[in-house]
Amino acid sequence: MSLKNIKLIVADLDGTLLRDDKSLDRNIKSVLIEKNVPLTFVSGRNVHIIQDYIKELDITLPYITNNGANMFLGNKCIYECPIDSKELADCLHILVKNEVAFLAYTNETIYSVGYQEGLDGFKKRLIGKCEIIDDANIEDIVSESIFKVVMIHPNMENVKDQLNSVCDKTVCMQSEGIVYTLTSKDSTKGKTLKKLLEYLDIDSSSVLAFGDNYNDISMFEVVDGVAMENAQDHLKEVAKYSTKSNEASTSRDL
Repeated sequence: MSLKNIKLIVADLDGTLLRDDKSLDRNIKSVLIEKNVPLTFVSGRNVHIIQDYIKELDITLPYITNNGANMFLGNKCIYECPIDSKELADCLHILVKNEVAFLAYTNETIYSVGYQEGLDGFKKRLIGKCEIIDDANIEDIVSESIFKVVMIHPNMENVKDQLNSVCDKTVCMQSEGIVYTLTSKDSTKGKTLKKLLEYLDIDSSSVLAFGDNYNDISMFEVVDGVAMENAQDHLKEVAKYSTKSNEASTSRDL
């Protein structure tokens, strides 16, 4: 793959730039400098747990978090799209009724309801980085600007259908593996990527996106996509290019 006409690379983190142990490929920075192509992130991660990677790769461009619900420049949020509060309340009541554990994200606080082992891993990443409120009540959550709700449950496909049946402005979708997210319909990675390209005044034909999972599909609808070898099959079907897995040295293929 040639980067001759590429002016920007945007990349997911987990399963894409990050190895399974959450470390970065040490070659990425040197290759980007050699090729003189800027990079930024389009991630499902919260702003607090993306900062170490921002610093490690010296990212100075705006970056996208929470599956498109926020865009930051440095520590400043320059775009946000919270979940509609009325629909959020309806959805959270459905989750509680179905005994689905979840995390609700603001930019400063994580509200936790119920317990699920996989979600506990998400919370541990945030200890010391932002406020975590356990056993939160729905009224307190709905009073905040919530950008993302993360859920894991064995019957999540059925619950997803229930959530989507009561929403016009909000969508529940499979994000990665057994993890599902609830966000505003206007805050997909692809829609916010369009805003990023407008902000930077870069044409979509000059951009490559790297990804591996369901929540990266909308990016590939905006710019040419590169699917990781470990990517979901549907993402591979819509990608223009493919590359090695996140466990291989992907930067050598640039």
